[in-house]
Amino acid sequence: MSDPNTLGHFFENFTTHMASVVIALIGFWTGFVRNLVNRKEVEQMILNQSQSSQYAKDRQFIMERLNSHKEDTSILFRALEKNTEVMTELKVQMATLGNTLEALENRIERS
Repeated sequence: MSDPNTLGHFFENFTTHMASVVIALIGFWTGFVRNLVNRKEVEQMILNQSQSSQYAKDRQFIMERLNSHKEDTSILFRALEKNTEVMTELKVQMATLGNTLEALENRIERS
């Protein structure tokens, strides 16, 4: 019988173990890794799902409402500016009318 501690016996065991590791890696590859999706497939799935998802529809609706709200706000702001100008003119006219009435009252009292 040969000594199990010899260098030849070591290489024989080492080769057997390496062959079993390679076979296990090949089995892992064929059974699991091969069926994983790659980056391109994931990007395509996300693109397809996001186009038809409720999130995309809701987002588009919200963006439309925000744009409509911006337009309404600008219209309201212009109307408020115009109202402020009109109110200022009315205050000036009321002050002018007040002064005219005082002048008329003073005239009537003197006569």
